[in-house]
Amino acid sequence: MNTRVEGRPSLTLTTALLLAVSPPVASRAIAQPSPAGAARSTIVTSVSASPFDSTLARLERAITAKGLTIATRVDHAAAAARANLTLRPTTLVIAGNPAAGTPLMLADQTMGVELPLRFLVWQGEDAKARVSYEPIKVIAARHRITGRDDLLGRMTTAIESIVAEAVR
Repeated sequence: MNTRVEGRPSLTLTTALLLAVSPPVASRAIAQPSPAGAARSTIVTSVSASPFDSTLARLERAITAKGLTIATRVDHAAAAARANLTLRPTTLVIAGNPAAGTPLMLADQTMGVELPLRFLVWQGEDAKARVSYEPIKVIAARHRITGRDDLLGRMTTAIESIVAEAVR
């Protein structure tokens, strides 16, 4: 019996089964890589007029001023240092507001994978601080959230305001 596997010409069922149970290295050779930058195409990045520490502090103040709660901070540079590696300053701030996030999770509970929101403050090679985030409308679209345009609009305004305050 012949069958078609991942666009390959006819293979015997035995060969197809061997491919299916091969180590991950064999399956990686079959997979098509994403175009360069494809995964980053929806990320919005704003360059700050201030150094990294000031940008991070202003971001956190703006987050709390907008009524969000900072759930945690992840200092990627400190983690890299613990692994004897060097990384320019890079801190992820995870923050949210259950009053805004819960209705989105009620529409599709898998939104919980992406909420609370994430803001990445990082220093580029040019020593300028930046704030990066993924727009909430992009995240909601990925989860096929519909009928929440007003909420998503308010969240977008708040997120853009937070980032604008951080990078001023």
